[in-house]
Amino acid sequence: MARDEAQSVIDDVDAPARAGRRTSGGRTAVRLDGAEAHPVTVDQKAPAKRRVRVSRRGDDVRERVLKAALECFGAFGFEGTSTRAVAEQADVTHTLVLYHFRSKEQLWIATIDNALGRYSAEMEEHLAGADDTTAGALRTFIEQFIRMSARQPQIHRILTMESNQDTTRLNWVIENYLRRHFAKVRELIRAGQEQGLVRQCDPARLYYMIIGAGGTPFTVSTEYRALTGRDVFSETEILRNIAFLYELVFIDAP
Repeated sequence: MARDEAQSVIDDVDAPARAGRRTSGGRTAVRLDGAEAHPVTVDQKAPAKRRVRVSRRGDDVRERVLKAALECFGAFGFEGTSTRAVAEQADVTHTLVLYHFRSKEQLWIATIDNALGRYSAEMEEHLAGADDTTAGALRTFIEQFIRMSARQPQIHRILTMESNQDTTRLNWVIENYLRRHFAKVRELIRAGQEQGLVRQCDPARLYYMIIGAGGTPFTVSTEYRALTGRDVFSETEILRNIAFLYELVFIDAP
């Protein structure tokens, strides 16, 4: 597609949003009453999905942009990232980024939807394969959460930055992913406590202890190495951190 044609497509797609109308896909604008600089423009209940058929090359470009966006948003946050910086990181033109994602807000949503969607699917698969006990499911969750944090520390970094702000981006993540995730793990903790397997405390507090202890070392990996002399991404250190969390969570950890 020529550059002028691509820009024309972008202008045509953005026109309904600028006019404040409902788009053909049924999405409505989400706005805050406050002074948020860049509210996302998606329905809280439905992540943006492209309905047009794209070529394999288009899919490859999209994946490259999403990977680059995860790196940029993880390093610099939403405000510190531009679509031009993402285009440079992905080694594609800025026009292509806008053609696929329309705006930085939509790119952020697509990036998090892609990352957390894959994480959720993988976690469901691992939990389905866990031994048929509450303790087994909770152990599986802890191990897989730590391994996911090692593979993609950007997710924890992005959510940590977003969680310090009251934005539509944070609300979208909560309603589409975090609330369900929190409820499921909290119920595993409660069931384990009722069976006398998990330490007695507020389940919500223990959930955040697991998330914090499991994810933070990878978000501060440079500091971790400087102070401990250890590579937090090594398999040895990952296994040690998994075992350490087992000891904190379970009463009779092996």
